[in-house]
Parts: sequence; structure tokens; C-alpha cells
Amino acid sequence: MIRFRPLLLMTIFSIATLAILAMLGRWQWERYELKRAAAAEPVPEITIANYQPALDGLQFVFGVRPDTHEQGWRVFAPVKDGETVIFVDADFVAGLEAPDPSEVRFPASLREGAPITGASVRPEPPGPLALAPRPLQRQWFVADLAAMARNAGLAHSADYYIAAAYVGADGRAAANPFARAPGADTLPPERHLGYALTWYGLALALVAIYFAYHRSVGRLSFHARGD
Repeated sequence: MIRFRPLLLMTIFSIATLAILAMLGRWQWERYELKRAAAAEPVPEITIANYQPALDGLQFVFGVRPDTHEQGWRVFAPVKDGETVIFVDADFVAGLEAPDPSEVRFPASLREGAPITGASVRPEPPGPLALAPRPLQRQWFVADLAAMARNAGLAHSADYYIAAAYVGADGRAAANPFARAPGADTLPPERHLGYALTWYGLALALVAIYFAYHRSVGRLSFHARGD
């Protein structure tokens, strides 16, 4: 026979903590599975030739370059392909401080109407720890294409963006470091598996400590029937 008298505050705290640990473990497990699948899939490329630049619609997405680990802001420039708005990841502004939209010019290569070629990337949904966007400043911490289009006063956004080559001030084009399948960044899948097991392990340890403490203070006991 089991006799259990749980401590109220400790139980509430433990349940809340257990839920957070389980959520973090699931998130890292999903990242692990996504990266394993992404590693086996080539990134499709797309080219659009007839488009109209939406010159007042620049949006900025925070990111860390996979090649240099430099933090900064990716410049997402919207163009209209018929009735569809397609964002083009066309430049990178290094630094933690977001650029002033009034000081960033629409990429010259897109203003001139040159064909756009790059990887077609469907962004991942925001994770549980993603920071909230700042639409008034055009700052995003996850590429939410539909919301970014609405923020620019545009409609009918495509569900993918084009990771085009970055063209420097000298006119030279460099490969877009973000032209990867969703989830395929520099952190290997095995690292996310390790994180997931860590969070789940902490959850199990919390459960063990919870019941061990209750038993140590006499609030959890086991008796044979008839005792």
C-alpha cells in the first residue's frame, strides 16, 4: 500500500519545471530529426527574370553566418513576380545593432532587373525560445515571410525565399552562406540529440529527486497490506 502526501508548493514547482524540461527536450529532438532529413536533401534552386522590386519593403532578419559565425542582419528585399511577393535574402549587415531602414538602399542588382538565381528555402517555424519580432523597426528574429510581407504593405507572399548571392560594394558576388536547407546549419544533428537527452535526463532526475525527498520526510511510504 502506498501512502503519499505531496507538498503543495514543491509539487507545483516540480510540475512546471518538468513541463519546461520536456518542452525543451522535444524541441531539440525535433531539431535533430529535421537536420538528419535536411542533410540528405539537396537545396533546390530557382531563377526569376520578370519581377518588380518593392523598393520600400526591406525587412531585416537576425542571423549568424554559418561560414564565419559573425552575427548580423540579413537584408530581405521583396520583389513582385506577378501577384506573388517573393523575398530575396540579398545582403548581410554585420553587427548586433539593427540597421536603420532609411539608411539601407535596396540592393542594386535587384533595382536593375537582373535575373535572380538562388536557393529556394522554406523557413522553419519559430522555436519556443525565439524572440518576438519588432515590426515597426522591421526587425525579425525568424523569417516569418507572411508577416514580413504584411508589414511591408504587401500581400500574397510566397512560402519560400530566395537565398541569392551577396554582391559587395566592389560588384563581386559571393555565395550566400544561408543557402542551405532548413535546419542545415553548422551545428551537427548529433549535438541536438545530445541536448535532447540532457533535457530529458534532467526531467527524469527531477522526478527522482521529488519522490526521494517526499520519502525522506515521511510523506511517501510503502506498506504491505494489513500493516
